[in-house]
Amino acid sequence: MDELEVPYYVDGDLDEYYDDPDEALLYEHLEKMSKYGRFFYMFQSCVGPTTVQTFDLVGPLLVMCFILRVVSALKLPRLVVHFVSFICGLGALFLFLKKNLVYPLAMSALGYLILFVKHGNRGMVMASTSVMFLIICELFIVTPENWHQVRGSQMVLVMKLISLGFDMDKGTTPRPNIVEYLGYSVSVSSVIFGPFLTYSDYCQLLDGKKLSFAWFLGVVRSCFLSYCCLIVSACVAPWMFPEDSFKWFMAYQSAMSFRFSHYFVSFLSECTSVLSGIGTEVNQEGKPKTIWRYDVARPQHIELPRSLVEVVVHWNIPMHLFLKNYVFKKAIPLGRFFAVFSTFALSSLLHGINFQLAAVLISVGTYAYIEHVLRHKLGKIFNACILARKCRPECGHVYKDGNFWVIAANLGLSFLSVFHLAYLGIMFGGDSEIQEKGYGMNHTLGKWSDLDFASHWVALATFLLSRIIG
Repeated sequence: MDELEVPYYVDGDLDEYYDDPDEALLYEHLEKMSKYGRFFYMFQSCVGPTTVQTFDLVGPLLVMCFILRVVSALKLPRLVVHFVSFICGLGALFLFLKKNLVYPLAMSALGYLILFVKHGNRGMVMASTSVMFLIICELFIVTPENWHQVRGSQMVLVMKLISLGFDMDKGTTPRPNIVEYLGYSVSVSSVIFGPFLTYSDYCQLLDGKKLSFAWFLGVVRSCFLSYCCLIVSACVAPWMFPEDSFKWFMAYQSAMSFRFSHYFVSFLSECTSVLSGIGTEVNQEGKPKTIWRYDVARPQHIELPRSLVEVVVHWNIPMHLFLKNYVFKKAIPLGRFFAVFSTFALSSLLHGINFQLAAVLISVGTYAYIEHVLRHKLGKIFNACILARKCRPECGHVYKDGNFWVIAANLGLSFLSVFHLAYLGIMFGGDSEIQEKGYGMNHTLGKWSDLDFASHWVALATFLLSRIIG
């Protein structure tokens, strides 16, 4: 944007100085920015409105989660808790999806019928039916704008149904009755802005744990972190660099804004889970204990990554565990390549049939695998702790993490991961209306072309290096 000169005017009467109200508003913004400073103006014009809008959006959801928590703490019959979970979940669906709630409800009804399939086949039938349902809805039934709105809920619901089918096949989970099933499939703790929960996770609600100060602190912690990430994404990141900055700075800025929007949703997911009564169960000195947190993402392992392998693991922990336990492990008897391909294929389908998403997911998976192979070979050659994942103390390497050269190597490879994340994350910036419909191939390749396909060339060089030293 060309630089605009702030004009002189008397008593701030811009409406008399300019005929065009939009032009007057633009110069008013520029005058305030010049007077108060770039970041102060950003907080004044962004933080307040963002806070109010977000509270209006998620406030009713948090109230419904709290109602479920109180009901479960009252030691009421289990079916009552399931029914309250279903009613609150239904209310949350209507609040956020309006008429589009028909799609998750239809998938939920179809999933219940599949639970009566012959033992041993439920998991595969549920998986194939769910994926087919998603594909048909996205391609032939639902408009792109409506599907963008409902896709997150559908993704979480499908993961819950697939996990339930496979757990029933293993015999670890009995078939729930209709009320229990509805409570689980449409649970308020995960149907909107919530993580994937297995049936056993969900059944923690029935334990009726008492309200405690530790629980309250867990809720406050996750809400505070969610809010901080929201402000960074919406108000801080977009103002980091001027619009005419170096293209890689702008790429990092765009990717950072997207990543922190993901952290906002992740911590909000943790908040809804903990507020509903779901924590992390641990064994402490032989006694079961509930830690009032439920990690969905770990930003410290993404913003300062050891490797892209860690980024993949910590980006969405519940989804990573789902893909590992219910896709990769189920497909591994057919070969490692088929298992890896199936895992990334299902992940891509769950996120939507979109060239942009598929290109990013395939790139991340490919990069992570190349990096894993290279660092494994380098670790073996130099007998050093420079693997993609942090070594255990008893790993047997001569040069441990505290060695200067090991620190330098891991730091350099960490910066390489940050470079890849900036390149891949630039895909998700831009016009929100276009994002709702999904970016096509030309847009995706155009974005990467602006950065000279640098990340893909570096990945190719990394692959060739791993082959040469093999």
